[in-house]
Amino acid sequence: MKKLFILFVSIISIQAFSQSFYKGALVVNAGAGIDAYGVKYHYQLKNTNQTHDETDGAASYNFNIGVEYGFNKWFGVGLHGRYDTYFTSRDSTTHSTPKANGIEAAIAVNAHVVHVRHFDLPIGIDLGYSHLNYQQNDIGNNQIYGNGTYFNLHINPRFYIGKFGFNINAAIPFINYRDMTSNNSTYNQYV
Repeated sequence: MKKLFILFVSIISIQAFSQSFYKGALVVNAGAGIDAYGVKYHYQLKNTNQTHDETDGAASYNFNIGVEYGFNKWFGVGLHGRYDTYFTSRDSTTHSTPKANGIEAAIAVNAHVVHVRHFDLPIGIDLGYSHLNYQQNDIGNNQIYGNGTYFNLHINPRFYIGKFGFNINAAIPFINYRDMTSNNSTYNQYV
């Protein structure tokens, strides 16, 4: 079933990418990518003024799908969704490997600054929702999860060769999980 779905999306993508952008265009895309993030982590212990701040990095691979409609030859609006799986490493103390994944859903607004027969250059923003789930995979099955906002600035060159097309997406995402929670009542009581 999964292979049939991928084949179906690929066929639709090939058809959608057979022309450059125009009024009434319906561009459907599906893909995969790798992301790298700068992470700022901040928490405060409840009933105290003690805080902890940390800066780190994270990386993930994702699967994404989107659709965009051309309101005119220069402007398009669409919906994008993606599923992220973050790279994690084995904990040297617990000997468990955590799992982390995220989901983003957003409305995309694009300005198509260049669009000729075999090339389209949209520049735009995505604004939407994000969910993060971190599973420690320890003996207590501890998890931390939360919902947040998703904002993305992107440039997305699209190249067309006959009925086949491909694109490159360079983006700067901003994700903010303001209130995280846990299935561990001790964590929720103190952090």
